[in-house]
Amino acid sequence: MDANTWFIIGACAIALIAVVVMIIVILKNSINHDKKVDGVKIINGVRYTKDSEVIDEQNDVNVTHKIGDVILERGKEYVCKKNGKLIPGKYTVLSADENSNKFYIRVDGLVREYKHFSSLVLAENDTICAVSHSIILR
Repeated sequence: MDANTWFIIGACAIALIAVVVMIIVILKNSINHDKKVDGVKIINGVRYTKDSEVIDEQNDVNVTHKIGDVILERGKEYVCKKNGKLIPGKYTVLSADENSNKFYIRVDGLVREYKHFSSLVLAENDTICAVSHSIILR
């Protein structure tokens, strides 16, 4: 085979790779296009609202999720550790249910009622569990 044949084979291979990449990009964009909603952006499969306000104009609960928030699933117990998912410190407790402004949280075995946008301080080795429904710690 001479140099022209190798050049044509290489050009065809590059063109084929370009076509495959274009098909993948088009399919990915069409899938993500279906997930777009006003006021919401999706990053790595996680929904983030663009509005970071926790109370809307009608004084109702506005569920938002920001990077750094910790979501506590209902019934699952978490331990506060320095290098863990939940670190010691002060948190703002937010309802993950737009229809509920009050909820119950168990901290170190004691269950207490909290309201949306209230504060909670966790120390090293404290245990926390969302009792009534999932919550967000910001």
